Amino acid sequence: MALNTYSGLQASIANFLARTDLGTEIIDFIALAEAEINRELRIRPMENTVDFTIDAEVKALPTGFLGVRSFFITGTNKKALQFITPFQQHSTQGSSTTGTPRAYSIEGSNFRFSPIPSGTHTAKLTFYKAFDALSNSNTSNFILANHPNVYLYGSLYHASNFIRGIDPAIVAQWKEQFLQSIQLIQQHNETESYNATPLVQRSDINLNNLDNIN
Repeated sequence: MALNTYSGLQASIANFLARTDLGTEIIDFIALAEAEINRELRIRPMENTVDFTIDAEVKALPTGFLGVRSFFITGTNKKALQFITPFQQHSTQGSSTTGTPRAYSIEGSNFRFSPIPSGTHTAKLTFYKAFDALSNSNTSNFILANHPNVYLYGSLYHASNFIRGIDPAIVAQWKEQFLQSIQLIQQHNETESYNATPLVQRSDINLNNLDNIN
């Protein structure tokens, strides 16, 4: 079967393992590989842009949220929201005042905004969203369609932790191919997105003086 559908992937894994008795387990192996793919990759096909309403200090993260790409208040005076850690937020000047949000932190499954919103504000949020899990009703996604080897070798590697007696050299090969495939996808994405330009980290943010940050 072609290695571009959920059923085809399961069949290929079974063929590589030379096993016909692992139907439920193969589903688990795929899910484990999928979790690692979503944990390691941050690439353009994972970017999702939504209108986000900020009308309270705490707002739930979007479904499938993995990380922020960009976040800004829209309107005439468009302002980028600055990320700060929860510790910085609770110890920074102006964090308990009300007004137009200037910064945010992430606590658990929520955004927390500072200053506390004085009304309703519309923002544009671009975030990294986890790839939809493969299933009988969702038979493919970007990774399976474009990089099926990632799913295949990731699933085989996780299968090797369940099945005893597989040659250690083969296990090592599956793991290496899985990790290298993820790294190559990420490197290609970063080269196209940033042209190898280094990112600059900023610190010492003052909520009352964000306009002075270049």
